[in-house]
Formats: sequence, C-alpha cells, structure tokens
Amino acid sequence: MWNHRSIKSLIGVAAIAAGLTGAASASAQGAYPQRPVTIVVAFAPGGATDVLARKLAQKLGDHYKQSFVVENKPGAGGNIGTAYAGRAAPDGYTLYLGTVASHGVAPNLYKNVGYDPIKDFAPIGLIAASPQIVVVNKESPIKSIDDLVKHGKSDSSTYASSGAGTTIHLAGEMFNLKAGTKMEHVPFSGSGPAVNALLGGHVDVMFDDMPSSAPHVKAGNLRALAVTGKTRSDLFPDVPTLSEAGKDLGLEGFDVSAWFFLGAPAGIPDAVADSLNQTLNVILAEDDMKRYVGERGAQTLPGSREDASRFIASELSKWNDIITAGNIPKL
Repeated sequence: MWNHRSIKSLIGVAAIAAGLTGAASASAQGAYPQRPVTIVVAFAPGGATDVLARKLAQKLGDHYKQSFVVENKPGAGGNIGTAYAGRAAPDGYTLYLGTVASHGVAPNLYKNVGYDPIKDFAPIGLIAASPQIVVVNKESPIKSIDDLVKHGKSDSSTYASSGAGTTIHLAGEMFNLKAGTKMEHVPFSGSGPAVNALLGGHVDVMFDDMPSSAPHVKAGNLRALAVTGKTRSDLFPDVPTLSEAGKDLGLEGFDVSAWFFLGAPAGIPDAVADSLNQTLNVILAEDDMKRYVGERGAQTLPGSREDASRFIASELSKWNDIITAGNIPKL
C-alpha cells in the first residue's frame, strides 16, 4: 500500500542512489547516445501508448541523430513489460513509456505487480495527459451532471467500463464516492464494446477515454456532460470540467486523466537523464508535437524530472485512496 510517508521516503532514497550512480558513471558515458536506444512499451502495437511512443521515438531520433526504437512487451495488463523495463541496465539505452496504469493504478490494484514504481524507475519527464469524457446516449434524459447525480442515486443506474480495474472503471467509482451515488459498474472487454452498449441504450453513462468517445460526440450520437481533467478540453471547449459542473455536488477537484511519462531504469546517470529531459521539453514545445497531442484530446506536460517524480507519487497516493475507499478487490 502506497501511503504518503513511504512514497516520500522512497523518492528520497531513489534520488540519492541515482545521484551517486550518475556522478560515478557520467564521466565514462561519453557523448549520448552512441548507439540505438530502445523505448519499451508494455502494450501491443497500435494502442495509444504505442502510437505516442513511436511519435516520440521519431522526434528523439531527429534531435539526437541516432535511432530510437520501440520494443513492445505486452502482457498481464502491462505489468510484464513494465517489470522488464525496470530490470534493464540503467545506462540510458533502455527507456520506458509509462502510464497512469503502470505508475498510478496497477501498483495499488495487483497483489504482486512485479516491480516497484518508485525504486525501480527514474522519471525523465511527463509527456502528456488526456482527460476522460463523461458521456450518455443522445436520447438519454440525463442532460447535465446534476441530472446524473440525481439519477445515480437510484437503484437502476449503471455505468460502463472497458474492464475491471481500468481507469474508466475507477473514475466511475470515484464519482460514486464523491457524489454519493450508487451507480452499478458494468464491465466490458474494452472501450469499443462498452461504447456500443452505451450507444444501444443498455447502460446509462460512461467515463470514457477521449479517443473512443469523441467521434461519437462529434457525430451527435453521444452527449458529453463533462470532462474529467483540471481544465476544459480544446476538442470540446464548451463542455465543462466535472469539477466545474459538480462544484456544489461534492465533485470539486475531480481529476482523472490518462497520462504518460518517459522513464528509465533507476540508476541512469544524471547527465543522461538531464539531457533526455531537456530534449523532451524541447520536443513538447514544438508546434507539430503540440498539435499531434492536441488532436488526441490531450495536453503536453513539459517540466523537470522532479516535477514528474512528484506527480507520480501523488497519483500513486490518489489511486490507493480510491481503491481502498471503494473496496476494489485486489487482482
């Protein structure tokens, strides 16, 4: 269980260890990179994490004039690839594209996740975050978050998800806890089937990732009630955040996003990690990268290595609180 004290302690230990290792080996590192670099993705090709990793690999390759190659290591909900990346040599030649699943939810949800999200990894920097979108069928009588809260207190209310333990499931659980609703969770085998159930009127609402529901909102087949991030989405600027729409309903401060970060095995030399962080921030400031991310309903998140470490620690704590309060069974 990840409480505030243990996370803070582990971050301090990891930072000291990384600094000592970096100081000892940076001088021997030479110009970086001297050979191709691998970015591990813990999911199959074609998904959102893989697509982002390939875009980032291309941009890093352009900047460093060296090959950055994506290696897919899917399995066990991403745990296999994440553990593999955490055990790699900390020389800067194996990087990792981490997510809210790997470094927010999974360590709190699985009895044996196979890695330590703090001790095994050195965050290079945050990349982007995309809020979820709260959607209902276009024919639904639920036209606002106020309506959803009122309906959600009935015994018949349901919300769909892409599977038990996903952030889509847990966002609905967070809503229940904060708003005092009792919507029943109906899991499906992915976002596609869940959205189809919503389109067919078989469930009431879904807290969906932006890419799978946004086209249906634009086509007029789903109604967007809110987005779940801290700020409104550029894709739907007229749709309020859940915090805005539910500020008098116990939902102020509601924040759930699918986020991504670039990391490396713990012990990567500081000189290499700093170089990667600086280059990542340059890439995130480029117009074509901001446009690429924005078209997918996300926002870039430039910042320091320390910013990324603090953010990951806060997400670990947040999801631990939700999973514990919601009595979500460990997997």
